[in-house]
Amino acid sequence: MAVKNKKAKVLELDNLLSVPTFNRKINFGKNSAAIQFTNSTSPLIISGSNNGLNISGSSISVDTTTIAAGTAANASSFIALDSNNKLIKTSAGAGGSVTSLDDDVKLHFGDDNDAHIEYNENGDDFLIISGSSKGIVLSGSTIQIAGTLEGASPLKIGGEVQFTSAGDNVAFNFGPNKESKIYFGNDNFLTLSGSHTNGAVVSGSTFVVGTTNGMGVGVTGDDITHAITLPNNDNSTGRIKANAYVSYSSQRYKKEIKVLDDPMNILNKIEGVSFKWKDTDRLDYGFIAEDVGKVLPNIVSWEDNKRDAQGMDYLKIISFLVEAVKNQQKEINKLKQTLK
Repeated sequence: MAVKNKKAKVLELDNLLSVPTFNRKINFGKNSAAIQFTNSTSPLIISGSNNGLNISGSSISVDTTTIAAGTAANASSFIALDSNNKLIKTSAGAGGSVTSLDDDVKLHFGDDNDAHIEYNENGDDFLIISGSSKGIVLSGSTIQIAGTLEGASPLKIGGEVQFTSAGDNVAFNFGPNKESKIYFGNDNFLTLSGSHTNGAVVSGSTFVVGTTNGMGVGVTGDDITHAITLPNNDNSTGRIKANAYVSYSSQRYKKEIKVLDDPMNILNKIEGVSFKWKDTDRLDYGFIAEDVGKVLPNIVSWEDNKRDAQGMDYLKIISFLVEAVKNQQKEINKLKQTLK
């Protein structure tokens, strides 16, 4: 008899709901939960009890066109769909727009879900930002990376890269032991430091050094006086070794070309000397640049005071030697004719 009464009540409820009348409300429990349909412009309201609402089943399908993005669940949370089209509750951030997802849940972007953000708790415990097949773009007036930037693929940067700190403690390091580095020093020099054992190699089809004051090899600052300056050391650090040296000498670059007049007179005014270098006490041979400068000032390099010499171009003496020998040979030939 009780079963028949229950069936009768179900049929009665079904007949009642089939009548097209608005403002229908069905209460459950002690009026703590209800289903209500007010009018044709209002949504169907399913209201849970004080403990909430439980919707269960092997699968729950959601029509995505019926749920507006960012639909408020309450004052502090929203209803959203995750990557598996499941209805989830997300928390609003401080600005009311940032959502909170569980660990190992991907937030997909794009029509094909080909880009995503995920906190990989079960893996390497990293936040993963995965771009599409064409990559990822980070844009903004400032992009800061606090930590170590690592990656197996080449890091390609299309714009400018700035290192705003100075000193070798913020260097761009190379090698497993960080023995090679590039950094802007506190002395306002850009330092390129090779390894301690094998040094550094700079290669390319051409190697261009653009400088206004010259390049110093073992010297810095005001000691750099020429395009390439080595220290005044009487050892290998002050020497250049090569098979030959080629000087610009084409007539295309010269004008007012004249054969040297009375070269022997010039040679008689300069003295070849022997001497010892002060730093090593090694015996050597050559000229005194200040003395040569009194006769041939153009082949001597001077300090700014124009009194102390830096050095001289020894090769220029060869032209005087050649013409002096030729003139001397002419004199010898004349004597031979006279003796005949």
